Amino acid sequence: MTTISTPPLYKVALYQLLILLSFCGMVAGFDKILASSILLGGLIQIGPQAWFARQAYRYTGARQVGKIVRAMYWGESGKVVLTAALFITTFIIWKQLNFLAFFSAFTLMIPLQWFITVRILKN
Repeated sequence: MTTISTPPLYKVALYQLLILLSFCGMVAGFDKILASSILLGGLIQIGPQAWFARQAYRYTGARQVGKIVRAMYWGESGKVVLTAALFITTFIIWKQLNFLAFFSAFTLMIPLQWFITVRILKN
């Protein structure tokens, strides 16, 4: 029995996704390529980070510290590979892409993730 519960980090990805989708919905009325670029950039950050969070917090308790460390390494490795694969796939498949919006969305999702995580963990 563990005394520390697993943090509800799935909510971080859910909130990020809701913010991203609502913003893309507003932008889609003006420019669909811009909206799809923002959506793809945001999703490439959200998906692999959610993978890492799932892997990293799969185990709890002092007796499972070995599994926790392995899960964190596996989660981080998977996150890097997923991110690279998604970037490569996006560049191959989508020929019309606003690169500034794409990379801006990817980059802005990182501080948004930190902000949401701090807010959730404070509650």
